[in-house]
Amino acid sequence: MPLITFLPYQKRWITNPSQFAICEKSRRVGITYAEAYRVTRDLASKNVKNNKVWFSSADLSASEEFIDYVGFFATYLNTAAKYIGEVVIDKERDITAQRVRFSNGCECNAISSNPTRFRSKGGDVILDEFAHHRDQDKMFTASKPSMMWGNRVRIISTHNGDDSFFNKLVKEVQKGEAGTMKNWTPFKITIDDAIKEGLVDKILGHKASKNEIKTFLEDAFSGMTQEAIDEEFHCIPNSSSINHVLALELITAVERDNILDETLSGIKGDIYVGMDVGRFNNPSVIWVLEKLGELLYTRKVICMKNTPWAQQREQLNSVLSHPNFRRCCIDNSAMGTELFENAQQTYGSMKVEGIKFTASVKDSLVSYLIMMVEDRKVLIPRSKTIREDFYSLKGIKTASGNTRYETDSAYAEDDTHADHFWAFALALEAAKTYSGPLIITSTARKQMSAILAKY
Repeated sequence: MPLITFLPYQKRWITNPSQFAICEKSRRVGITYAEAYRVTRDLASKNVKNNKVWFSSADLSASEEFIDYVGFFATYLNTAAKYIGEVVIDKERDITAQRVRFSNGCECNAISSNPTRFRSKGGDVILDEFAHHRDQDKMFTASKPSMMWGNRVRIISTHNGDDSFFNKLVKEVQKGEAGTMKNWTPFKITIDDAIKEGLVDKILGHKASKNEIKTFLEDAFSGMTQEAIDEEFHCIPNSSSINHVLALELITAVERDNILDETLSGIKGDIYVGMDVGRFNNPSVIWVLEKLGELLYTRKVICMKNTPWAQQREQLNSVLSHPNFRRCCIDNSAMGTELFENAQQTYGSMKVEGIKFTASVKDSLVSYLIMMVEDRKVLIPRSKTIREDFYSLKGIKTASGNTRYETDSAYAEDDTHADHFWAFALALEAAKTYSGPLIITSTARKQMSAILAKY
């Protein structure tokens, strides 16, 4: 096996002896990769027995990737280790983990982003892409018992707004002796720092020229706003509490090729539909999901701009008339009222529900959508239009503490207002609130049978 080498900043992170460390980093500079090596090396040590490591990232695919790295490094270090696979660690809460077990009894466990999954778990804790976890403060609180028993806690992340809990921790650690986290070690690596220490050289396999570095950065930054570049690569969090609702990593993790069924002829599972209504400035979007097992597959997306109401009704009816159709949620704003009322009259109030986009309703729709995407329980088509539409939505904290949702014009195509996102959210809501077919029962016949039993 070829020799594995680490760049200077990776070596500093690996050899950092601190019990507590926090790292603000650029994307894709290999800190998580280096952390996987450190974990493998430490767990394989003959001086360590029966220790456990609990790793959690913002999405399940990143956690699985970390376990793959640990397995790779175990082989590289010629260490006796076995990939156990998915194991149940809490039956009552249906909590599972991906596990690698070493011959000395040590374990590395990767779990998803959920504070309850750290409760009563002894061992070292690694929180990866921490700023993109939904409940950062609860995750941090859940990891505190590990600190009390002498275990390590390491937090690694790109930034996600200047009001994130991660950024507050970074600022507190930077206070040093004057702060409440004086025993923590700060670490920072921007894309410029990484390039100076040989990142591009390693990628290209030779000493990079100035033009090659320039091309590398142009490719890395292409299609991004300066605000996004600063946050993702230069460790400068966005100001004014303006954040993308969905990180690009979360969106691309649930993208799949060849999952659409434009005619819906191959549908076997139940169909759920969401419709965001528009007419002139914004398009109407119909989003169709098929449920197979625990997964929701996107089967059809219909985008209609400047489309007459009659044609929109026709498109909607072509989906709702499918024999496997179960439930639809439609944007019931002033513009969408007629479409909603016609659909409900045709298919019934049990199957068609109107949703008014109030602030609290939007919060609920967004929270559930994020949870489903993070848990990878829904799949979407690989599409630049859909990806940019989803990424365009931002949540802006108001002075009263509420969230206002707006679209970033740098990503919103054709002046849309995240219409695909909201149609998708409504389809998820339809699937979430479906309670099964209506069953009508009667006891009259049984009572009559009992009356006539002796005659």
